[in-house]
Amino acid sequence: MNIPYDSPQLDTVLDALANQKRRGIIHELSLQPTTVGQLAQQYNLSLPAIHKHIRALENAQLIIRKKAGRTNFVALDPGTLGLAQNWITQYQTGWGNASATLENYISRMQE
Repeated sequence: MNIPYDSPQLDTVLDALANQKRRGIIHELSLQPTTVGQLAQQYNLSLPAIHKHIRALENAQLIIRKKAGRTNFVALDPGTLGLAQNWITQYQTGWGNASATLENYISRMQE
């Protein structure tokens, strides 16, 4: 799948993943769903601060949230992670490491 570099959805995903705490939340949710309160406690953040991170991850469609009573549960939605993974993968060439890639390119240009 060819993901364009200027995809707005890719921008949103990469922006969400650019934050260390959000990557930590993704890691935690890859292990098991949890509550927003537990994440706030684990990261020593206030509820408004953790909700800011949760909203960014939700906007990027990286997590899902469900409210049961007064408790917000969150879980990883791995489908959108595939978008970033596919974008990165499309730039991994079969030419070898960076040095070998440059040497191969120079050789081809000199032919």
